[in-house]
Amino acid sequence: MAVPFILSVAMIAAFGPAATAAPRHHQPSAFESVASPKEQANRAVVLSFYAALNRGNLGYFDQVVRPDLVQHYPAIADGRSAFRAYHAALRKQNPDLRFVVERTIAQNDLVVVHSHFTGKPGDAGIAKVNLFRLDRGRIAEHWELNQAVQPAATGNDMFSTLSSPRIARSLPLSTDAESARVGRAAFAEIVNQPDDALRLRALNRYIGNNTYYQHFPNVPNGPEALQQFVHNAFAAQPEYRADVKTVVAEGDLVAVFEHLVKLFDMEDGVGADLFRVRDGKLLEHWVVIEPTPPTSANPHPMY
Repeated sequence: MAVPFILSVAMIAAFGPAATAAPRHHQPSAFESVASPKEQANRAVVLSFYAALNRGNLGYFDQVVRPDLVQHYPAIADGRSAFRAYHAALRKQNPDLRFVVERTIAQNDLVVVHSHFTGKPGDAGIAKVNLFRLDRGRIAEHWELNQAVQPAATGNDMFSTLSSPRIARSLPLSTDAESARVGRAAFAEIVNQPDDALRLRALNRYIGNNTYYQHFPNVPNGPEALQQFVHNAFAAQPEYRADVKTVVAEGDLVAVFEHLVKLFDMEDGVGADLFRVRDGKLLEHWVVIEPTPPTSANPHPMY
């Protein structure tokens, strides 16, 4: 199993721009990041934020969060103060809380974090995907999705990396542009395609003979299971759709954020799908889905 990491101060230093910038004329190996120095620096800021949350250092918000933070998570109002108050209440309720970062994706001014939150040791916890927009080294905008961790009914948990090599971080085995293209195509030609025959052609084109490791609870590995899932979604709700809003790609990892409408019994919601892409095809998939609540503490959409 690929080993996730619990953040520490030493690890944050290792992600800093001075440590990650490639020397001139250096040719990256298959396991080095393709992120630019600015993207690495943005990732380091976000990882340091998670390290502070794990330490309970809420004063750190003043260093890395803009006071005029734009907030999209419905439980939190705009602004740094509201963001800090939310996490203070979360820690008061869960003194032993822990965020384990599983994978990150950094592109331009955006950083995606896929993490496993537990309130106390032994809890199944919550699968989380957070999206941060940074402005001059500070968090300026925030989106968040949460889904309770479910038993691995099909054998795959919601976090591990199963495709080879079993390394959770992004790898330079696809370009940002190619991964983004395939991620968008997966929604345009598979997820949002009501015609079974056309969808099958797209599955052959974008998955082919790959195992397609699936971390969506209760959906087995492989293109056949995905074909059945989408067929069932349209059969249950002919007006079902997943409208892509944001795509963030780094190397062979891509995150697709979408507005979900009429997905089975969920009338309205938001999804964050993460894919590993290789040779123009999908290898692996993780997802977090959250219904849209009836009210929000801020005026912004979840997507």
